[in-house]
Amino acid sequence: MADGVMSEADTQNTEVMDLFRKGLEEHVPHGDPDRDSIVVSSESMQRGAELTYTENLSEKDAAVLRRMLRTGPPVRQLTLWQISLAAFRVAFQDLEECPSLKEINFLLIDCEGKDLGISVTGVFRNLQSLDLRCDNPGSGFAKDIAGYIRQNKSLRELSLWNSCGGDEGAAILIEALAANDTLKKFTLASMELSSDTLLDFARMLTSNSTLEVVDLFDVCPAEKDKLSSLLEQELCADVFKRLKILWPQELLPELTALLRKGSCYRDLSVSVTSTVDEGVLREFFDAVAADKMLQTLHFYPSEESFDALADGIASVVRRTTTLREICNLMRVQEGKEHQLVVILEALKENSCVTSFTMYAELLNADIVKSLSELLAVNSTLVDVAICEYWGILPEQVETILQGLRKNNTLTGLMVSWDPDESDGITEMEEILKRNARLRSKAAECASSGSHDVSDAKAAD
Repeated sequence: MADGVMSEADTQNTEVMDLFRKGLEEHVPHGDPDRDSIVVSSESMQRGAELTYTENLSEKDAAVLRRMLRTGPPVRQLTLWQISLAAFRVAFQDLEECPSLKEINFLLIDCEGKDLGISVTGVFRNLQSLDLRCDNPGSGFAKDIAGYIRQNKSLRELSLWNSCGGDEGAAILIEALAANDTLKKFTLASMELSSDTLLDFARMLTSNSTLEVVDLFDVCPAEKDKLSSLLEQELCADVFKRLKILWPQELLPELTALLRKGSCYRDLSVSVTSTVDEGVLREFFDAVAADKMLQTLHFYPSEESFDALADGIASVVRRTTTLREICNLMRVQEGKEHQLVVILEALKENSCVTSFTMYAELLNADIVKSLSELLAVNSTLVDVAICEYWGILPEQVETILQGLRKNNTLTGLMVSWDPDESDGITEMEEILKRNARLRSKAAECASSGSHDVSDAKAAD
């Protein structure tokens, strides 16, 4: 009898450790050389591991996950790409607190029209971050989440995707947020709400001083007449420092005024077209260049770029000393490659932008030459994406390599979606990996204060 019990215990422990190792492996991205050599380190056992499961979690594995969360090894971060409602309940329903677990990311739960019951599940009480992406939630979903917001005193970040129960559900959440004094970031994404709901979120921020950002991006349309009236209210003037939305070109004058007052959120997203008044656009770019708080400048949606936009971005790049990221999703059409080149040329003089994205339909000689020259002289850029076309010519690869070989900071480069394997592409990948190692080593040196010669060289 004792042997049978011991055998069952051993089997359960083996199942837990197998699932644990699988989560460690799948947390490492495909292509990473460390993916095939994962070991259960003492650090992951002490601090808590970061686990990812990319496949739909079965009810059987959900039961094993439940045992893991109850008995260990300790888990600090858990990411589930897909889980059914039944498996969710097997893993989490009525599960007691798990002190080590600080972050959960549910990338897809099909709720089947039923409620999750998150507010009464103990394992969620100690979380600091929760990302919840639910399809077909029940009618009580918003009330459930609102109850969780009210009860939880440890949560710092909450993201809801796909649905929150419409405007009525959002109103319930806003009421709960108004009374919360611990949450730092709240995000709604991949859903459509009304402009009135945007105004309600803005008004909520006038009474909640703890929230650092409410990220609505393009969830709620920013209508000129309604937002203009809100901006005129002195009580609401500063809420846009903490409200992330997509600003339409109709509101560029108001946005420019906010920038000049230093009253915008640090990540700025704008939607413009070639019909925009060029004088208004220039004034906006002047305000962006002068602003010392902005970190990200993002243009959306994915339509055709135009000369005034490219020239404006280039003017900002030449003048800014604080902007970290520029992402222009408006594509450069064939024959308009000068729009990208003018910005690449400006980046040669810039020492603050670390990430740049702007896609050309095709690479040409001018783009490739300018990129190569940029990489040879720039020691700030970490990530550059300029083309997603499936192929790239060997001579273009070689031209880019001439500059990349002199670069020690770039770790991400998108110049082709799926290039043919070649010695040049392999060398490009190896240089980026080397730079990533140097970057990691430099970070270690900075944190440890090491003065070893080799470490200093890496940091330099």
